[in-house]
Amino acid sequence: MIQFSKINTPFGRLGVHTNKNGIFRINLPNKHSKYYRETDQKIFTKIHKMAIKELNEYFSRNRKKFDIPIYLNITPFYKMVLNEVTKIPFGKTVSYKEIAKKINHNKAYRAVGLANKNNPIPIIIPCHRVINNNGTIGGYGGGIQLKKKLLQFEFS
Repeated sequence: MIQFSKINTPFGRLGVHTNKNGIFRINLPNKHSKYYRETDQKIFTKIHKMAIKELNEYFSRNRKKFDIPIYLNITPFYKMVLNEVTKIPFGKTVSYKEIAKKINHNKAYRAVGLANKNNPIPIIIPCHRVINNNGTIGGYGGGIQLKKKLLQFEFS
């Protein structure tokens, strides 16, 4: 059973999608889902409640690492990249090139960037923490301004 709800954050409303396996999508403020009706709170599953709780804790600065089960229905390469991205600690950044080296695909940093762009679970899989090798901010599926705000939030 798919559950969907929206939560308010300092950066706008996020859409949270879960199923019996875990969280599988977060819609950033500029990318809301038109296809899902919000699930009645009375029937939220344990996983959905956990996702909302952990996101709220993150945005209130009481959580730096997520424990919610993640369900990724993506290519093996993207999964490998995003699994590595989940290891980036709160308040730290890593370059696309460093991620490519860590997954033993040294020259695949552009493909790493594409995997990040297509990350279905931003925030929980912290692709906003991945930057260009020269230290510039790089791209972000939610827009550069949101990426800057998320990094400022974590570094302040």
